[in-house]
Amino acid sequence: MLALASATGLQSCTETSAADAELLPAESAQVIAVVDGDTIDVQTAGGEARVRLIGLDTPEINRDGGQDDCYAQEARDELNAMVYGQAVELRADPTQDDTDRYGRLLRHVYIDGQSAAVVLLEAGAAHEYTYDAPYIGQAEHRDAERAAQADALGMWGSCTG
Repeated sequence: MLALASATGLQSCTETSAADAELLPAESAQVIAVVDGDTIDVQTAGGEARVRLIGLDTPEINRDGGQDDCYAQEARDELNAMVYGQAVELRADPTQDDTDRYGRLLRHVYIDGQSAAVVLLEAGAAHEYTYDAPYIGQAEHRDAERAAQADALGMWGSCTG
């Protein structure tokens, strides 16, 4: 049977491609801190957790007293204005790991039914980021980034080099 699956190109039962996958059920959370432009702390029914938004990366804030990357504080401010103190929905993506190497939950974050990542990308506060494998919504993220670049929004109009 395994040989048949291999010969016909069928995926294993545990593999999920982004094109075929659906996000897992939403978990409600309250945002209690915004760490930077792509990481938040939340309170869920299960306790506090640090969450890394899937599908984007923002400029780094230097925590050692050095200079921040261009647009790092603005990206954090954008996310802070959008979600701090707000109720959000966290949705795991079966195409991605549950946590990253730092122990942060990897989640799509929605506020009022809207993807926080897409809003940040549309504003030019982030760039699309695929870590290891395509994720659900990747095309929409890439389209949002391209539109922000074309209009020189956010970091695309402020940062050179």
